[in-house]
Amino acid sequence: MLNRNPSNPSNTSNVINSYRKRRQQRGPFLVYGAVALVIIGGIMLVVWLTSPGKPLNGLFPTDTPTPTLTFTPTNTSTPTLTPTITLTPTITSTPTPSGPFPYTIVENDTLFSIAEKFNLGDDGILLIYHQNPQILEQFNGNIQVGQTIIIPLPGTILPTTTPIPADLPRGRIIEYRVLAGDTLAGIAVRFNSIEQNIIDQNNLEDPNALQIGQILEIPVNLVTATATLPPSSTPVTPTVQGGPSAAATASGEAVTCSFTENANYVSQLQQLINAERAQESLSTLSENAQLTAAAKAHAIDLLCDNLLRHEGSDGSTPESRVEAQGFSASLVVEYIFASQGATPQSALDWWINDPAHKADLLNPDTTVFGIAYVTSNQSMLGGYFVVVSAKP
Repeated sequence: MLNRNPSNPSNTSNVINSYRKRRQQRGPFLVYGAVALVIIGGIMLVVWLTSPGKPLNGLFPTDTPTPTLTFTPTNTSTPTLTPTITLTPTITSTPTPSGPFPYTIVENDTLFSIAEKFNLGDDGILLIYHQNPQILEQFNGNIQVGQTIIIPLPGTILPTTTPIPADLPRGRIIEYRVLAGDTLAGIAVRFNSIEQNIIDQNNLEDPNALQIGQILEIPVNLVTATATLPPSSTPVTPTVQGGPSAAATASGEAVTCSFTENANYVSQLQQLINAERAQESLSTLSENAQLTAAAKAHAIDLLCDNLLRHEGSDGSTPESRVEAQGFSASLVVEYIFASQGATPQSALDWWINDPAHKADLLNPDTTVFGIAYVTSNQSMLGGYFVVVSAKP
């Protein structure tokens, strides 16, 4: 049953009228809204038809999802060392010579240093002389900057003279290889032969043009051996003080070769050395008999064994040879020169032109000296000067 207020019948009419008015007012809005929706729908339809690649829902805003960040680790590459390419140098091998080879003399070269440089051994200087006879024949044993010489190979053995058997019959033919410094006269004396016989036997056109290494046929024992002495020379039997009265080395061993001595040469060399020292304002040296005996012993040893060095054939040294003569020295200096046709002046020139020997000759500390000169036709180098200077 409806609740009505009978006392106020107009209330119901008012309510109904009011409702009708509101309904009439909403009508146009609904119509307009429906028209708007149709228009919007049409526009969307047109857009969709003209954009076939796009989905329709792309025209409407949608919720943008919050992206979830997934951590992707970054690969940190370990640096790889790039190797530095080191070029390997091309090794240029120096060919080992198969025979004697040329060498050009440079500043400060000496025969001693050259022999040491090319490992020629104790006989190195003699080997150089043997290979280069012009050093002895033309330059008195000296070498000059720019000069080219032939260097023998290390291990080369110095040629020796051909021994003559004691019982060899007279006129027997033997072969002999010519050495540096050889002359036909010297070869004849060595083998008790005659020069003309050697010339005839070998058909020599020029007896003075012998070549080192040349082979000669020698008729031996044609004459009885006699000593042939150069002018102003006197045969000597050296007496070593404190030792036996015989031809001997510092160790007392008998000398097996004959030799001669030239007193004038010794006197001249004494004067030349002291004159050279005086030019340098150095004191002159006094002659000492003990040092002279030591020098003579070594000179004979070198001559007979074809050596050119400070060590004796018995292993002696300049100091031990001086001591053997009873001389007590605080300083000993020895210098040597050997050459075919050696003279005091050629010896002095050689020493002065060699820095090491010049320093020995002009040593300001030495006060006394002894000089010896011996020569022999049987020696490869002919004559030897040995000077021993010292300070007591």
